[in-house]
Amino acid sequence: MKKIIILLLTLLTAAACQSRMDVTGELKKANGKVYHLTAPYKNTEITITFSGNSFSGFAGVNNYFGSIEIKDNRIIIKDIGRTRMAGPKKMMDIEEDYIKSLQASNKINLRDKELRIGNMKFIEK
Repeated sequence: MKKIIILLLTLLTAAACQSRMDVTGELKKANGKVYHLTAPYKNTEITITFSGNSFSGFAGVNNYFGSIEIKDNRIIIKDIGRTRMAGPKKMMDIEEDYIKSLQASNKINLRDKELRIGNMKFIEK
């Protein structure tokens, strides 16, 4: 019985370590590539690019940038800054919603050319 418990604990520990490595690996795979937002908003020019533990992109009207921290197998998107240009109200509302969604996201997944951050879907350009 002790051997089974030790084996299960070892497997759980290995799985937890692998998950942490996956978040870092996902960011490394996305590094330097430009991704275009396809959902929940379509027909926008919203993009994101990663460089190490930082990111930047175009939010529809303004350029934006920030940093990423990995903690407990989750991403923490922080220190988001952006330019202060004005645009059409509809695009400004979409941009504001996008930035809020980005800040609230804590998961990242990359599969082939599809990147998911929280509930948002991007395709590599």
